[in-house]
Amino acid sequence: MNTQSSSSKVNSRPETNIIENSSSLFTNHKLNGHNFLQWSQSVFMYICGKGKDEYLTGEISILATTDSKYRTWKTKNHMVMSWLINSMTTEVGESFLLYKTAKEIWEIARETYSSSENTSELFEIETRLHDLRQGESTVTQYFNILKWYWQQLDMFEIHSWKCSNDSALYKKIVDQNRKFKFLLGLNKELVEVRGRIMEIKPLPNIREAFSKFEERKVERS
Repeated sequence: MNTQSSSSKVNSRPETNIIENSSSLFTNHKLNGHNFLQWSQSVFMYICGKGKDEYLTGEISILATTDSKYRTWKTKNHMVMSWLINSMTTEVGESFLLYKTAKEIWEIARETYSSSENTSELFEIETRLHDLRQGESTVTQYFNILKWYWQQLDMFEIHSWKCSNDSALYKKIVDQNRKFKFLLGLNKELVEVRGRIMEIKPLPNIREAFSKFEERKVERS
């Protein structure tokens, strides 16, 4: 009877339950060898939200087996390891089963699957953006598609600015180019609204420009 009670207590530990259910934690961005940026963003946000990101960054050092906190460290480290491996496809995950820490898995995954240039992926995104027009989409659908591609590009951002002013100027240029892309891709029947926006000084930001079309839709409904 006591054995059953003890077993029940062990199985009710939150960390154990998380590990047992970890295979269902990540379903949208499983690492498959070709999507490291999307995967790493998604996984890091989840683990950071759980307050365990220090097991990825190494802020929590490996403890000696004689340390009184070793068992707690080991349990949490293995929990994060299970999250990482279960967020990978079976083929990719199998190659990480023999590592000892979550930090090792995180760093080896980055070294193996992250490219500092990502040339082919960048080219594909830029090509799709270049050809993208509103077409049969609503303005909202068109804007959301643009935002999705821009978010993809932002994940490839690898510039290291020595001067904060340069960084701010670059962001301003990028934002302006995105405003022009949004406005130029709109259908011809919206040229009047686009013209009114272009007359505003200074030119409104991308979200403010989009809101002008939302206002027009409300007025016409």
